[in-house]
This record gives sequence, structure tokens and C-alpha cells, in this order.
Amino acid sequence: MRARMLIVAISLVAAATSAAVAAPVARSERGVTIASASDDSPGVLDAHARKRHGEIMRRALRDVLQRAGAEVRYAASGARQGMQQIDAAVVAWHVAQDAAQLSVSAELRVVVCDERGKMLSIVTGRASVSSPIRGARLAELREQALAEAVGALSRSLPSQLARATS
Repeated sequence: MRARMLIVAISLVAAATSAAVAAPVARSERGVTIASASDDSPGVLDAHARKRHGEIMRRALRDVLQRAGAEVRYAASGARQGMQQIDAAVVAWHVAQDAAQLSVSAELRVVVCDERGKMLSIVTGRASVSSPIRGARLAELREQALAEAVGALSRSLPSQLARATS
């Protein structure tokens, strides 16, 4: 049941971000390589959780960029000549608990670089999610906060990529 709720929440974020992005351009006009997506936040998290957070960000970024009309590649698939690069990272987590609520906040940072690796801009996204303490699962709230934060930065990321190519 919780997995369904998480899937519905991520689907709602995807639907909201598709309405927020600019009109799509032809896929051949610009390309983006997702060079890295990682959890570099301070604090104690195991390697599995950090890897999972990176995968969630990578998938969400790919969806956002494809909806914006960009041709998306991963660094492992071989970067193509003339493609911009982005590096994404979770830079902060904040978990707060009171008697009735569990709240999780995430902050993401995406660095946009040209095809030579020169930094062009930095885009940030933040999101907070809360759940009643009874039945709340921290891992699910973290995943939902990541999806929401990617949705928040998706409003400005396509315009930064377009500005960088002009």
C-alpha cells in the first residue's frame, strides 16, 4: 500500500513538472549528458541508501529533461560531442520529528557545464514532505522528498540549459 502511495506521489510530481516545463524543442537541437547523480550530503547514511538516492535523482532528471525536449545520455553510455553535462547531488537532508509528524527536507544542486566541462550555472531545488508519525517510513519520505525537489528544480533547469546553448 505504501509503495502505491509513493508511486502515485511520484506520478503526480511528474505530471506537475510536465506542465511547468517550457514548450519542447526538437530533440536534435540540444543534448545533455547526466555525468553524475549522487548523495553527497553530510551525515550518516549507508552506501546502499546513497546509491538509491542517486538512482532516483538520475531517473527523475532524465524524465524532466526528456519532457523539455533534450536528448539525454548517461556518462557511461559515452558522451557525444557537443552535449552539455550536468552533475547532480543531494547536498542536505533535514529530518524533524515531533509528537505527531515526521518531516523530511531535501536540497539538491545541479551543476550545468558545457561540452568541455566548463561550469555555466548552478540550479538548486528544495522540498519538504511530512507524514503522521504512525506508519511513517523514513526511506519512503526521503524518496518522496527527492522526487519533489527534482520537480522544484525542473522549473528552471530547462531554461538554464537553453540559455547555456545560446
